[in-house]
Amino acid sequence: MSKKLLAILEGAATIVLGVLVAVFGGQAVLNLYFGILFLVAGAGVLAFVIAGLARTKIVLFPPLFIAVALIFAGSFMLVGYLSFGLFVDLLVVLLVAAGFALALYGVYTLVKLNLFQGVGQIVVGGALATFGLCYIYIFEFRLYFWIIVGCLIAVYGLIYLLAALFTKSENEVIDQKAE
Repeated sequence: MSKKLLAILEGAATIVLGVLVAVFGGQAVLNLYFGILFLVAGAGVLAFVIAGLARTKIVLFPPLFIAVALIFAGSFMLVGYLSFGLFVDLLVVLLVAAGFALALYGVYTLVKLNLFQGVGQIVVGGALATFGLCYIYIFEFRLYFWIIVGCLIAVYGLIYLLAALFTKSENEVIDQKAE
């Protein structure tokens, strides 16, 4: 499977996840959903960190922190150590940390890799951190929290999808050089 197709599928899946969180975010049935989601996401981010370590010999600490936190949170959700209220509070703390980590990684992406994705990651990461802090400090904000988080996840997926669609793949660049 090509990298471009994989990126398109990831963007589409992220949009769907964002819509699901926005629509079903406040229901208690999400204990199981988020437990499985955290484990899968944590394993995926951990695989990303290990693959990056194998290639560059550099450990990316924000994604490593996110992976470990997601795996622990998912495990605790599945075995019942976390109640829904405590889970939401933990999720908000993880959201703030993930927002800051995404914004920091966005700076790296902006400088080293891709302007479009870097700016998108900085904006979405900063917004996630800001919304998490608003959830902690402003009680009325909690009524709209899940809708906003779901929309932000969907926007991030849309940015990822658009970047995948409009960025030339390695094969296209090689074909243009050959001509």
